Amino acid sequence: MAGSFRYRIEQRDIDASQRVRLCAMGDMVLQAAGDDADILGFGVSDLNAGNASWVLSRMAIEMRRLPQRHEEIDIYTLVSDYGRLFTTRNMTVSDGKSVEIGAAVTQWAMIDLATRRPLDLSALSNKGTSLVDREPPVERPRKVGALAECSSERPYEVVYSDIDFNGHVNSMKYLEWMVDSLPTGVAARLGSFRLDINYIHEARLGDRLTICSAGFGSGDGKEGWRFEIRAADSTPICRAEITIAP
Repeated sequence: MAGSFRYRIEQRDIDASQRVRLCAMGDMVLQAAGDDADILGFGVSDLNAGNASWVLSRMAIEMRRLPQRHEEIDIYTLVSDYGRLFTTRNMTVSDGKSVEIGAAVTQWAMIDLATRRPLDLSALSNKGTSLVDREPPVERPRKVGALAECSSERPYEVVYSDIDFNGHVNSMKYLEWMVDSLPTGVAARLGSFRLDINYIHEARLGDRLTICSAGFGSGDGKEGWRFEIRAADSTPICRAEITIAP
């Protein structure tokens, strides 16, 4: 089965460029995943009844353009596969004229909320009825390697507003911190780009982190930035790479 969900770009979602903020776009992608899981009977509320929940493991988003204020977008989502520990969702993003402007692939794990350990997805008895055998609309999330050298480091302490319903830092907060680390003016130029983000460990309230970043260029005229968020003991918490098309 597949679902389609419509969202409107509101005033709160845009930045100074009048386009949707990257974090708000990511939020809508994750909202569509959650809305569809609720309909299929294995949403967060269903899992919480058994003291379990979904956590995002990896995500890739490619956008040809970011929608503007008051635009309506449709996000079409389906579950493409299940493994023992991870499941994959494919998504496409279309504008009000049904023109595809972006796509995403998200990979999820299910955890026990008491032990924080991953659970075997075979426990989902209705998973077979939700699968749609279809190739991902963009390349699956890439593994982002360790950041060898930082050109910028910023300390950060996790505060209450960073925490989500799973009791750890919300997935899009990491991305927000990364975007805030970009050089002045770069975020406003995020039009056509690819984002890969890997969630490695949880961060919790009061944790002291370091947000590291470094820019890079490529031979085809693209520019990009790599990020690594580290715990106080230098353990990597999250890694990401953003590549902007020329």
